[in-house]
Amino acid sequence: MDIAAIYAEFGQRLDYRKLPANVVDATKKLILDQLGVMLVGSAASGVDTLLNTTRAWAGAGEASVLVHGDRLPAHHAALVNGTMARAHDFDSFHESAMVHVTAGTLPQCLAIAQRRGGVSGEEFLTAMALGMEFMLRLGHSFEANFLHTGRVTTLHLATFGGALAAAKLLRLDPRATVSALGLACAQVAGNLQVTVEGTVLVRVLQGFAAQTATTSAILAEGGLVGPERVFQGEFGYFKAYHDNKVAPERLTQGLGEAWEIPGISIKYYPCCFLAHFAIDAMRHLVTQEKIVPEAIETIHARVTQGTYNVVCAPLEAKQRPQTTQEALFSLPYTVANAAVHRHVQIEHMTADALTDPQVRALSEIVTVAVDPELERTHGRVIGPSIVEVGLKDGRRVAKRVDAVKGHPSNPMSFDECAEKFWACAQFAARPLDISKLEQLVERVRRLEREDDVSDLVRLLT
Repeated sequence: MDIAAIYAEFGQRLDYRKLPANVVDATKKLILDQLGVMLVGSAASGVDTLLNTTRAWAGAGEASVLVHGDRLPAHHAALVNGTMARAHDFDSFHESAMVHVTAGTLPQCLAIAQRRGGVSGEEFLTAMALGMEFMLRLGHSFEANFLHTGRVTTLHLATFGGALAAAKLLRLDPRATVSALGLACAQVAGNLQVTVEGTVLVRVLQGFAAQTATTSAILAEGGLVGPERVFQGEFGYFKAYHDNKVAPERLTQGLGEAWEIPGISIKYYPCCFLAHFAIDAMRHLVTQEKIVPEAIETIHARVTQGTYNVVCAPLEAKQRPQTTQEALFSLPYTVANAAVHRHVQIEHMTADALTDPQVRALSEIVTVAVDPELERTHGRVIGPSIVEVGLKDGRRVAKRVDAVKGHPSNPMSFDECAEKFWACAQFAARPLDISKLEQLVERVRRLEREDDVSDLVRLLT
């Protein structure tokens, strides 16, 4: 059987009662976290263009755009909300699978839940878990690292995982679910060039994936038939995009028993996850060694090749980001912020913050090198990173970080996710009712009790 058929049948059998408690708890935290990130993303550049365009296209008001409140066709709402989900690169990430997980499933699931109506919290959690697990296992199956190939698999996997989750919410039978995945496969796209150049298209591509996944499931519901051997056919996804350098057994081993979802990291800093390890290292040094910015003479980071490719090169450009999008993918800039502010928060990634003279001065002295030993032992993933600081008094101090805040080995609690949610809400495109936000947090905490998830969306519009 093709992987598509295996997951279509697995998805049909899966119900809430089969989800382990730790998977349910992790999924609820991830949903709350992603909703908060979408709030701050509502004000990001690019979102306004998409929203104005989709308004002009009009169509049936099936689903809501968060914060803005527009009612659009489900696939258009998924496009805008999906873009908001990645706007500040503050959404969850799985380090070894190398994929943004909830940004690749929640916008689609919200759109389909509103379109269908009457989706219970249990159904919603089950569909989210199904889509996310599929994304993670697909990511683990690829032998090549996208940081080297340039194929942004997070966008491919969002198209597949989102389509599978949407098909589950639409209650499609296995054959129609395979068609949804086949239709999604015909449209997968995305490459790393938009990331290394620091363009807003990084976030818009996530919206494209959400739109494609939603459309694919709806078309399959309507009877449009796709290929059956989506992944393992002669020219299926594995051959066409990965030259069959894939370990398909990783998709099926322990399926339904050993879950990958609890291994997802919830981001503590609003920037590319590749920079988080160096940020943590710098925060530790300035705090523990009581270092003030004026005392710093040199900053040198040692990282893996993949980290260097995305957030460190070309170094001169990364030392001097000109836009928020460029800053999100700059290790020198974010590490300099950690040195000056002892943190990296949303307010440090605004256009005004980019002109901070103290941060700019430190950013321009950050140097980076690929550490051969880190690359040998951790080249398949992201961390760890090592930061060395030379002080004007002659001292040199260094710190290595292997697990950042929010990593499963150093997790964030639901209450800490709620704190992040509130921090994000302050930067929404328009003010939101505090009492409604308080209600939302508590209802997500008990999401399995909800009769209709659409009621939660109304609290954010």
